[in-house]
Amino acid sequence: MKIYFSASIAGGRKYLSIYKKIVAHLKSQGHEVLSEHIVREDIFSDEEKWAPRRVFEQDIKWLDECEVVVAEVSNPSLGVGYEICYALSKKLPVLCAYETGLFISKMITG
Repeated sequence: MKIYFSASIAGGRKYLSIYKKIVAHLKSQGHEVLSEHIVREDIFSDEEKWAPRRVFEQDIKWLDECEVVVAEVSNPSLGVGYEICYALSKKLPVLCAYETGLFISKMITG
């Protein structure tokens, strides 16, 4: 299955180790994770190559190609919220995971 993994990048990398575990598990089950670059430690190293428009277009392309979205939402992120909304507007299944005990927006948990 083609999966789009969504998680905070610019909003913070506090949960990077969790992102890595999620992506590794999905891949171990035979899934293709289109956005696996999110778990790279050096994701900001080549940022100058990625203009905002290019990032937007690439992410939308992957969202259009995927069959399901898995989002780690422990860290609030405007980009993740946008990706979730876009996926839902396309009637894609979306699974949101987050750390137990955190306050998560009711727009996500509802």
